[in-house]
Amino acid sequence: MELEGSFTVRAPRDRVWSFFMDPYALSSCISDPHAFEVVDENHFKGWVKAGVAFIKGTFNGSAAIVERKPPDHARITAHGAGMGSAFDVESTVDLSEAGGDTTVRWKANVVLNGTIATVGARLLKGTIDKKSNEFFENARKKLETA
Repeated sequence: MELEGSFTVRAPRDRVWSFFMDPYALSSCISDPHAFEVVDENHFKGWVKAGVAFIKGTFNGSAAIVERKPPDHARITAHGAGMGSAFDVESTVDLSEAGGDTTVRWKANVVLNGTIATVGARLLKGTIDKKSNEFFENARKKLETA
């Protein structure tokens, strides 16, 4: 499943870059109950309680920043599993600045397996879109109030 979006934030690109490279800042944008641990500068692991339709539970996972091109581009991968399901995500974040504002463009390729993959495509995409938009809106708000 391919997802993408963009938003503009009233903040300089260097500050936005720092925010997106800070796992604690990113964690604060996740609305679902969760916990995470920094393994090293590029690797993180943890859990999140989430769900789609009737499938709800705890997913354990890991994420890695696999490419950094400061202050313009990053590629991040993630893998998680739980409740008889698994997911893999390959995502990119690209930043551009104009007039003191920064535009964040993001893309994600999500592959789902197991029970969660049996949920109807429209319902699944709708939930993932909602959670993605919520995450990035939380990021925008935090960047603009920092």
